[in-house]
Amino acid sequence: MTATPHPGAGAATRNGVPAHPSAATPARPFAASFAAPFGGPVPPVVAPTGAGGDLDHDAVPAGSVTFVDGADPGAIAGARRHGRPVVANLGERPELAAAAVAAGADGLWLEASGAAAAGQAREAAARIAPLVRSAVPGTLADCRAAIDAVDAALATLLEHRVALAGRVQRLKPVGGRAGRDPQREAAIVAAMAERAPSLPPESLARVVTAIIEAGLDAAERDESDEPPVWRL
Repeated sequence: MTATPHPGAGAATRNGVPAHPSAATPARPFAASFAAPFGGPVPPVVAPTGAGGDLDHDAVPAGSVTFVDGADPGAIAGARRHGRPVVANLGERPELAAAAVAAGADGLWLEASGAAAAGQAREAAARIAPLVRSAVPGTLADCRAAIDAVDAALATLLEHRVALAGRVQRLKPVGGRAGRDPQREAAIVAAMAERAPSLPPESLARVVTAIIEAGLDAAERDESDEPPVWRL
């Protein structure tokens, strides 16, 4: 896939010129105040007016961003040569949001008119963005926004981790608290310490213990043998 014109190109003209010129045209300067929404910790959802997006379609000036159809990583990476934020045109498929954010999109364009579609895309972006986008907040508000984004991803990972831990209890020969394996738990802490060397192992051990306890509680509450569902 390649960079595409603004999704509204051809739909409206101004003095015979498309109101939204091709995104593949050479980059032009754009106001920093407009670029800011695309530089935050979570890519914004751009949707039709009244559809619950972070930005309305009409709020994106012509030539201010580069559009790419779908969530192709190569196309998104290539579009960066234009020097503008890259917005993935998802059409009416909000389920592509996670893939687009993982591929590096700075924004998500939706044609779907329902607020549910914008909400689905926004939630997927919030879960994925902190894992693939780095942020260096310059203000207290920006720092809190970045923390909120990390917390959203962390909540998803914790839910899945607890669900998996609960399932482990039903698969072990001896489940529940009687079946806890100190060696396995120590190995988990050691592996986490390698990935997070700035955190003391004793701090990580407390986190792991809390997660394991939550998994044990989940196993006691849920007798279902259904596998955990990974939500994005």
